[in-house]
Amino acid sequence: MTILEALFPIVAIAALAWLVAHKEIVSDSDVKGFEKITFNFLIPCMLFHGTATMSFPEVMDWNLMWAYYLAIFIIYLLGMLIAFFRYGLGQARLSVIGMGCAYPNVTILGIPICLELLGEEAFVPIFMLIAVNNLLIFSFGIIVAELKREEGTALRSHLWTVFRGVVKNPISGSLLVGGVVNLAGIAIYSPLMESLELISRAAIPAALISLGAGMNRYHIRGEIPMAMSITLMKLMVLPALVWTLTEYVFEMDRLWTQTAVLLSCMPVGISVYVFSIRYRCCENLVASAIVLSCVLSVFSISFYAFLLGL
Repeated sequence: MTILEALFPIVAIAALAWLVAHKEIVSDSDVKGFEKITFNFLIPCMLFHGTATMSFPEVMDWNLMWAYYLAIFIIYLLGMLIAFFRYGLGQARLSVIGMGCAYPNVTILGIPICLELLGEEAFVPIFMLIAVNNLLIFSFGIIVAELKREEGTALRSHLWTVFRGVVKNPISGSLLVGGVVNLAGIAIYSPLMESLELISRAAIPAALISLGAGMNRYHIRGEIPMAMSITLMKLMVLPALVWTLTEYVFEMDRLWTQTAVLLSCMPVGISVYVFSIRYRCCENLVASAIVLSCVLSVFSISFYAFLLGL
């Protein structure tokens, strides 16, 4: 199977969903309801089933975490530097733009593409990276955004809120619970696991439909040069750094290198837009970057998949 053949169903499903939403065959409220079912039920069932039944290696290679998140935070800081030269000081703005450069869409696109190209063996590295993704990146973003602000005294409260949100989030929560069940050797009623496996088959198509239909509410709204800078950092520079660290600095299993690089070349995560709304800055810029990076990610994913020998 060629890269184009592997990616075609993914792109086609998302594109058809966007067309259906764009033509208002379904309303935006219908799309939001479908998104809730997908991200609060279908994907958590798939992630729980996958992590509860996967085979953990006897020795976990933590070099994966070092390589991936070192690259994430380097690019985050570089994105902040670019924002500083473009806009000057402003912690919230710096944090939002830095996050846009470094926060990949690992859930909606990363999981289905990794599983399609790498198979179910990729569940272990996916589990390791996604389980702490929001906790690490959002915590760093909040620290930067709250720095020197008057309400910075409430930083501890903000971070505690992030931690609780990660634990209660259906995505990260299902990964953590599935991992605990697996490592503790907890037996689960066999028909129940078969039911979860059946539900899991619907999760990836549902995620792609949600992505495509949901993109209808994001538009390119200006600041194109800066949005293109964020897109370039996210789609090309970040995965290049992850590839360099995993190939030449940290030694690890080939499959884990492939998973880390593929996850890192996904488009800008939609959660960055939520973060920008929270701090009331760069909303239009982030929306433009999300649209541009989603369209152009077809090329970045194809390039890095070819580079990885897939």
